[in-house]
Amino acid sequence: MRDRGEHYLAVELWRVGAVREGRFRLSSGRESNIYVDLRRLPSYPRVFRLALSLLHSATASILDDADVIVGVATGGIQWAIGLAILAGVPAGYVRLEGKGHGLDRRVEADVKGRALVVDDVATTGGSLIRAIEALRREGYTVRYAAVLVDRGEGAYDALKGVGVELVSVLGLEDIMRARPSTSKPS
Repeated sequence: MRDRGEHYLAVELWRVGAVREGRFRLSSGRESNIYVDLRRLPSYPRVFRLALSLLHSATASILDDADVIVGVATGGIQWAIGLAILAGVPAGYVRLEGKGHGLDRRVEADVKGRALVVDDVATTGGSLIRAIEALRREGYTVRYAAVLVDRGEGAYDALKGVGVELVSVLGLEDIMRARPSTSKPS
């Protein structure tokens, strides 16, 4: 972990139930005994604000390279909007599939140019890559992506393979180190 802020966030994720143990199927299709559900955080404003602040710090050196911050629907939208507000940069989002009605747009952003793609959790990088491909088809340049949690299961290398650097606040190993003790004192 980089500093106390990240450790405190990892502890708080366990406390508010954003990290669960059990048997889960992830969006990547993989099974895991740990599930990270960051969609819960807006219900905990103090923890959400901490996570957003740490995301802002983690991306500080690349924000000058962004004309727009684009969230991956749906988990990345709240993080992209929050980060865009803090950075003073326009926000948008990208759907992984077209709506099939209305304007049927996959990219909802009025600003073109260099996009920073944001999601909540990265596992294999598949959702991020689909979002990056959709943005590139629309004429955006994508060099960076950011997530709150990189599970360490291939996303970093997969994104590197498409010319995108992945920035993260926490790794799954950081979260596991902050796991509360389940043993009871004797």
